[in-house]
Amino acid sequence: MDIDYLIFLQGLRENYGGETFFALVSVLPKSPLTAAIPAILFWCINKPAGIFLLFNATCGRVINELIKGTLCVYRPWFKDVELIPAEAAQAKASSWSFPSGHTQFATAIYGGFAFFYRKTLPKLIVPCAAIVLLVAFSRNFLGVHTPQDVLFAILYSVGLFFVAEKILAWIGRDTERQFIFFIVGLVVVAAIFMYLYFKPYPEEIFNGQLIVDPLMARADAFDALGFGLAFFLGQFLEQKFINFKTKVTPITRLRRIIIGFAVLGVIAVAIYPLLKIFLGIGAYKFFKAFLPFFSILFVIPLIFTKVEERFKL
Repeated sequence: MDIDYLIFLQGLRENYGGETFFALVSVLPKSPLTAAIPAILFWCINKPAGIFLLFNATCGRVINELIKGTLCVYRPWFKDVELIPAEAAQAKASSWSFPSGHTQFATAIYGGFAFFYRKTLPKLIVPCAAIVLLVAFSRNFLGVHTPQDVLFAILYSVGLFFVAEKILAWIGRDTERQFIFFIVGLVVVAAIFMYLYFKPYPEEIFNGQLIVDPLMARADAFDALGFGLAFFLGQFLEQKFINFKTKVTPITRLRRIIIGFAVLGVIAVAIYPLLKIFLGIGAYKFFKAFLPFFSILFVIPLIFTKVEERFKL
């Protein structure tokens, strides 16, 4: 039934269009806009809200890679030759299918935003839910994920909201609990990395080629390690050595945003291309995941606090 549904959507895509629109929706989770939401919250408006979104985004990604690498579910077009996904989306749909990483990240950021402010800003729930559902549907419409891929991603991401809320409330401002959270987080992330890197992967052939190259599958372990390490290390270092405040003037907030996105821009434009040239796929995936989130949590706050201290801003 899931393949029948995707073939039905394929017919709509081929006969009536819509591929361009849903391709744009599909890349929204990886857009600067999505990254800006937790970053601006964290730097300028509400640190707990920013931490909540970053926790869900990074830990959700680690869980996503763990499930993908454990179940090893192939992409839907390998189940039926009649299913032909959108070419551009297929080219970027690497590794395994279940669950959907795009849907997980959209749920973590937009869903997490609505969840955090559900009591004070309940009007956010409808537009944020609409964005999540649009992203999920776009992955089906483009033929790169089944309905169960996106549905499960939404369900476990929402479940993580409740867990994150309890964990972060338990930690609070308690330095001992913060250290426990940091150590446990590092141990769990390291264990997941070791499991994903050393486990065996299926090596089935389709049209004379490996469906999923085990080397590429193991590279995803570095992706999980990068996200997890960035959050737990960055959050701990910021709390211990910086602990900046968000009750600042509008000019200071604007300055922080400019500094923050200048740093992220340098990472994206200058550092990523160099890393891609000189590093293997695993190391490149690690730093591509690690650098932006670690910068949001620690490097950028370190820079803007030093600037503010130096110039008495």
